[in-house]
Amino acid sequence: MKSKEIGLQLKGVGKCFGPVRVVQDLDLEVVQGEFVVLLGESGCGKSTTLRMIAGLDEVSEGRIFIKGRDVTEVAPTARDIAMVFQNYALYPHMDVAQNMSFALQLAGVNQADITRRVNEAATILNIGHLLQRKPKELSGGQRQRVAIGRCIVREPSLFLFDEPLSNLDAKLRAHMRTELALLHERLGKTTIYVTHDQVEAMTLASRIVIFDKGRIQQVGTPCEVFNQPANLFVAGFIGMPSMNLLEGVVQSMAGNLVLNGPGFAFPVSGSIEQGKPLMAGVRPQTLRLANGPGMLQLQIDVVEYLGMESLLVGKLVGAPDGRVTAVVPGQRADLLRQTVNLEMDPAALHLFDKASGERIRV
Repeated sequence: MKSKEIGLQLKGVGKCFGPVRVVQDLDLEVVQGEFVVLLGESGCGKSTTLRMIAGLDEVSEGRIFIKGRDVTEVAPTARDIAMVFQNYALYPHMDVAQNMSFALQLAGVNQADITRRVNEAATILNIGHLLQRKPKELSGGQRQRVAIGRCIVREPSLFLFDEPLSNLDAKLRAHMRTELALLHERLGKTTIYVTHDQVEAMTLASRIVIFDKGRIQQVGTPCEVFNQPANLFVAGFIGMPSMNLLEGVVQSMAGNLVLNGPGFAFPVSGSIEQGKPLMAGVRPQTLRLANGPGMLQLQIDVVEYLGMESLLVGKLVGAPDGRVTAVVPGQRADLLRQTVNLEMDPAALHLFDKASGERIRV
């Protein structure tokens, strides 16, 4: 079987600003045509990583390869990339067509080819009617399309996006997510996309690279990082609302292993050291209101109504520090200040080593 072509490879890449290491020991392979999202909180190193790939920031250590070519010390203009910035970076004195064609003109592309590429990109992005307008005459979504069009006409090997939707309102962000997904399906170009927005990552990515403190915490499909978080950081970071994380220890009872946490007990499959301190992760969506005693008792302090469902937020009975969120169907304002019983499928429980934070496979 023919191996898949690697569109981008990072080998031991790191970045220091003076004595501060902001990115360290990055190893990543991106298959040609993949849509990979770098996801993390502000200051985690994801944008710095993108800028190193683009050649806008120098690499302190390691090597960067694009389609097998070492570009670590190659100028940005010679890396066969195109980048969409957060603020779009359009030239205000140029119209849309001039903005889209400027890089091609600098590269000496003949006018007939420039006109063809601009018209093709404008058709793909539905901005053909805007070609004579200046950026100040465009909406945020239209400016973003122009910035993307400027990338498309260059026909690069690699697309780089630096939080391109962050300046748009919520409704337009949702629309543009769909447009970006359709664009990637049509063009099939290798794409690296930086965001702190989980929804963007989960809906757009072939794979997600989760960053924390300059290191990669997990690489996987949206399904993998949600259902099999590699460690406590990923477990708490991925998912809306966040995963409930509760302390517990494994004890032996009637020949079975059970997890005794603050006021609850779950059967645990597999072989886990007795007395081992653990963290138990429970997705809010897996908790249900119980008709009987249930596994947890929750004193509800806040009810947030979201239209089709309600978020119940409260404290576990007998555990003052054990705040828990559950997602239940419908409008349940009637449960405010009430104590309810909750249950869940034990198979939905996630276990983590309390000391190392790593996932325990059972």
